Amino acid sequence: MFLRERIQTLFKRNLHHTCTYWSVIFSFGLCIAFLGHTILYLLCQTQSTLSQITLVFFSQQFCLLIGSSIGGVFKKT
Repeated sequence: MFLRERIQTLFKRNLHHTCTYWSVIFSFGLCIAFLGHTILYLLCQTQSTLSQITLVFFSQQFCLLIGSSIGGVFKKT
């Protein structure tokens, strides 16, 4: 019972931070989902191959991962 009350207290105390993090992750997901449906249109517009467009999406996500990791390290210090 004590653990449950402690978790509820922590959640209430950090509700603003939790909602902020959730909204950022949700908006990143929406941006990626929106771009995923436009791959065929991008192929036609840029006259690229599927592997070239896939490399662009992979590079974007990889750089996002690296940037978030570096930002997290700087935030901790």
